[in-house]
Amino acid sequence: MSVKKAILIFAAVMFCAACGKGGGERRIADSDRSGYMAVDYADVSVEGGIESFMISGEGRILCSGADEKLYTCSGAGEDQKEIPAASFYGNLCAADGVVYAYDYKKSAIVRLGGDGGLPEGQTEEISNSLSFHTIRNMVALDDKIYVLAIPATQENAETFYSFGIQRFEDYGEQVYCIDIKSGESRILGLEHITAQYRSEHGRLFFYGWKEEKYWLYEYDAEKGKVAGKLSFDSFGNFLNMVVEGGYLFGFDPSEGLVGIDLADGEKTVWTSDVYAMFGNDLQFYRGNLFMNDAAAKKIRQVLVIGREGDITERLGHTGTVCVDGADGRTPGNEESDDAVSAENTPQPTEWPKRTETVAVASNSLLEISTKEIKRISGMKTKETTMPLDLEAVITELMAGNPDVDIYVFPHSWAVTQRIKELGLYVPLNGSEIISGHIGKCFDYIRDAATNDNGELWMLPLYEYSSATWYIPENMEKFGITTEELGTVDAYLAVLKRLHGQTGIYRYYNQASTFWDHCDLLYDLNYNDYTAGMVDFDTERYRSLVELLLTGWDRYSGPEANHPWFFNVAQQGSGEHRVGKTPDFYQASVIFKTDSVNAHLYKELFSAPEQSNVFLEGWRALPFPGLGAEGEKGLVSLEYAYVNPYGRQQEAAVAYLEVIAANQNRISKLPLFFREDVEYYEELYDTSLPVFRDLYGIHRDAQVICGYSWDLSDSYVTDYQGGLISLDELVERRQKRAVTGLYE
Repeated sequence: MSVKKAILIFAAVMFCAACGKGGGERRIADSDRSGYMAVDYADVSVEGGIESFMISGEGRILCSGADEKLYTCSGAGEDQKEIPAASFYGNLCAADGVVYAYDYKKSAIVRLGGDGGLPEGQTEEISNSLSFHTIRNMVALDDKIYVLAIPATQENAETFYSFGIQRFEDYGEQVYCIDIKSGESRILGLEHITAQYRSEHGRLFFYGWKEEKYWLYEYDAEKGKVAGKLSFDSFGNFLNMVVEGGYLFGFDPSEGLVGIDLADGEKTVWTSDVYAMFGNDLQFYRGNLFMNDAAAKKIRQVLVIGREGDITERLGHTGTVCVDGADGRTPGNEESDDAVSAENTPQPTEWPKRTETVAVASNSLLEISTKEIKRISGMKTKETTMPLDLEAVITELMAGNPDVDIYVFPHSWAVTQRIKELGLYVPLNGSEIISGHIGKCFDYIRDAATNDNGELWMLPLYEYSSATWYIPENMEKFGITTEELGTVDAYLAVLKRLHGQTGIYRYYNQASTFWDHCDLLYDLNYNDYTAGMVDFDTERYRSLVELLLTGWDRYSGPEANHPWFFNVAQQGSGEHRVGKTPDFYQASVIFKTDSVNAHLYKELFSAPEQSNVFLEGWRALPFPGLGAEGEKGLVSLEYAYVNPYGRQQEAAVAYLEVIAANQNRISKLPLFFREDVEYYEELYDTSLPVFRDLYGIHRDAQVICGYSWDLSDSYVTDYQGGLISLDELVERRQKRAVTGLYE
C-alpha cells in the first residue's frame, strides 16, 4: 500500500486540557524568542493540494504538490517557480541547508540538495532498507533522520488507519533513527508516539501516550535517551506539533489548532476551521507558525509569536499565490478566490457566552460537534450512552431522569411515538431561532418536528439517505439509461446483464445494505400504521426476498455479497483509503448505490471548492423505487429534544438554539433539511447539476417513523441459512411489524 497521504475522516471526540507537573518541565518550558520577527506571508496553493512543505532558513517555501512536482517561492509570493523533480516526494525536511524527503516511487529516503535551489536529478539515496505502511512525520537533525512511521507488514498491507478518531489508537508506530552517512537504522526506545518535532534551536521533541496520559518528551540525541518530559493528562491526540518559544502548538482533530503555554499550562484553542493531518503539515519560522491546511489546500500563516510571548492570530491573509502557474481565480470570475470567499461565506455568529454543562443522552456517538458548540457558546457537553433496549429506555423516560437535559434518538425508534403521545418534551415554539430554522425545512421535516397539537417538540440533528451516483459518459458507453436505474426490478436486470464483465469500469454496490433499504422502502410506502393496515404477505415483498436474499450468506465473510453485486472489498488489491477507494474514481465507476454520507465526507471540506472534489463529474438518482403509487424516497432522521424532568431546561433549549443557528457548519454529516437553496451555498456549488439532484432527492422524500419494538432481523439470517422457509420469513417479518401496533 502506498504511503501517500490519506484523506482522513475525523469524528468529534471531547478532550479536556489539564497540564500536569512532570520531570524536566523547566527545561522544556525554557524559551528564546530573541530571533523572532513578524512576517506577512501570502497563502500558497497548488492545484490539487500540497503533499508536504518546509520553510528554509532564508524564509523561502518549498512544497511538493499532489501533482508530483516541486515548487518554491518567497513569502510574498515572488520568484515562484517549478523545480524539476525526478520523482514524487513527501515529508520534506532539512538540516544544515540540505533537504531530505521520502521518494514515494522508490520507497526510499533521499537527499535532494540545498534548499535554495534543486538541480534536476540531484538526488542521493540515503536508505531504502525500511518498509513503511505510513509515514506520519520525518525530521532531520545533525547527521540523523528521525522517521515516525507504521511499519509495513503482511497483516496490515490493506489496512486503513484513521488517525485521531479516538483518544489514542495504537497502530504500531515506531520512531526510526537513520544515519545519513551509512544509511543504517535503529528503532528508538519510545512507544506510542503520535508526533515529533525538531526545533529551530536543534532540540528534538516527541509527543506520545503512556500510563493513561499524554506526555511531551525532550530527547537527547547525543545520549540517546529522554532528557525531560511534561505530562498532559487528557490534553489531546495530536497528529503533529511545534515546540517553540515556550509554547506547544498542535493539531487536535477534535478541536483544531491548539496552543499551550508550557510555563503555566494555560491552553488556547486558536481555530477549529483548519485541518493539518500529518506532522510535516505544521511548520515554524522565526516566530511564525504555518500550516498546510488540508481542507483549504493551502499553506497558511496562522499565528505570529512576538518576542514578549504575545500571540496574534493571522488567518486574515492578503491573498493567495498559486505556485503551479494558475492565476488564483475562479474561471469566469475576475476576483480572486479569497475575495469571493471572504464576501460570500457566512461568518460565525457572535453568541452570548454561557458556562453550563449540558447533559446529553444518546444511543450512539453524537454526530454534532460538541467542541464547536463549546467554542461558539461556551456551553460544555456531558455525554451518556442510552441502552438499546427500548423497554429500558421508555422506563427511564417515564421515571423522569433529572440528570439528563437532552435526549437524542433515531426517529425510526418506536419510542418516538410514545414521547409525542405522552408529551414527554419541553415545547420549543418559544425559541425564534429554532422555530425559524424548522420553518424553512422541507415540509416532511416540519411535520416530523411538530406534534398534532402544534407544538415543536424536537430539533432534527442529522439524516441518512441513499442515492445512486453515476458517471454519465460511462453509463453511455455501457448503454445504460437512468430510467433503468429507476426501479428495483430494472436495476437488478442491469446488474445481471453486467455480471461477469471485467475491465476498468465496474459498478459498486453492497447487497446487504441494498436489501435493508428496500425493506424500509416497502414498509414506508406499502403499510399504513396509523390506519392499522400492515401487510408483508404480498407478491411484491416476496419477490424482493427471492431476488435479494437467495444464493448467498451475508455473514459468511468480509466479501460476502449477492453474485450480481460488486463492492470495493472485492477489489482484492489497491488502496483502501477513505475517499480514495476505486468507487470514488470516475474512471472506474459506472454507477454505485450508496449513502449520501458515504460519498460526501463533509468534515473534509469547508467551502464549495473543496466539496466539488466529490461532486464535479457525478450525477445522482433516487434509490430505485418499488413501484408503489405516489412512492416516496426515505430519509432516516436523528433528533434531539429537551427532557421535561431535566434540571437545566432553559440551558438545554439554548444548547439546541446553537445547533439550529449553526447546523450547516457544525454537523459532521451532509445535511439537506431546508428548502432555501441559498442555505447550502456555504458548502456547495449549488449551480452543479449533481447538487440539484441531491436537493430533489431530499425534497421528495419522507422520514422513516418507527412502530416496531422488536428491532431484530434474525429471520433474514435464518432464511439464508435454510433454517426457515419463505413463508416463515414473511410471517416473522409481519409479526415484528404488527407488535408495535398493540404496545
